[in-house]
Amino acid sequence: LNDPELILADEPTGNLDPQTSVEVMKVLQDINKSGRTILMATHDYALLLKYPSKTLKCDGNKVFEVVQKAV
Repeated sequence: LNDPELILADEPTGNLDPQTSVEVMKVLQDINKSGRTILMATHDYALLLKYPSKTLKCDGNKVFEVVQKAV
């Protein structure tokens, strides 16, 4: 429980001000760099584009785009 390989984050920046959102993303990025996988659901696609990630865009139960952004 204290050293998970996978972190599930459902709208971790939802309803946060922009500065706090950046801080949350920095924490998630640091966790990811330590070898853990972050699976995050968000409606803020512009936020994701600012960070290295593999992004799956979904609509309902269908994936319609996969974007790999390099580190």
